[in-house]
Amino acid sequence: MSVYFTPEMAVEYQADGFFLVRKLFTEGELHQVTDYIIENVINTGRLPVVQPHKTDRFLREWASQERFLDLVQPLLGPDLALWTVHCFYKPSVTGPRTPWHQDARYWAMKPVVTASVWLALEPVDEENGCMNVIPGSHLEEICQHHQIDDEKDQASLSLEIDNQKFDESKAISIVLDTGDCSVHHSHLIHGAKANNSGRSRHGLVLRYMPTSSIRTDGDLYLARGRDLSNGVNVYIQD
Repeated sequence: MSVYFTPEMAVEYQADGFFLVRKLFTEGELHQVTDYIIENVINTGRLPVVQPHKTDRFLREWASQERFLDLVQPLLGPDLALWTVHCFYKPSVTGPRTPWHQDARYWAMKPVVTASVWLALEPVDEENGCMNVIPGSHLEEICQHHQIDDEKDQASLSLEIDNQKFDESKAISIVLDTGDCSVHHSHLIHGAKANNSGRSRHGLVLRYMPTSSIRTDGDLYLARGRDLSNGVNVYIQD
């Protein structure tokens, strides 16, 4: 078992749908990837915000290091595919809210089995729009989502869960320091408030799935083990 993953985390993930890892990286260890994302994604747009790993070898290899894989293997098994790299950057003052949602509602995957790692590249708290979660909501089915009126609501997603489907008073704020991360289930209800502070909110989300699940969007990278899809999945080749 990973030096970062504990039996208590397995219990939390099963019961609550998420757990936190403090100091998965030191601030110094994150300088290279943070500078790389700022230069190539945020400043120049050479790489896209979502799925830059499809064309960028540095990011897919960085996201496939043992530190991450050892965190998700106890949850997903030994045969792992990286399928998402998402650079979450909420600028100061203008960063939009993220509506309450379940990730699995958006994904083309059968079956939907995924663990998401939300890595803080700088401090993330309630003032600059940290993630909020509803513990235990992953145990329910996918909720009804409705379309958001983009003209009235400048949100980061187009769909939102009907608010009568869950109790928002049970929400917990995921406050992270640089190098901390959260790991959450694909069905967990979560969202984030707008960033009205004078600080940016910079994070990196990495998603992993067992290779027995099927996904055909061209974004899979075989990070550990072997393919269990009988050749249906196609993987990015280095």
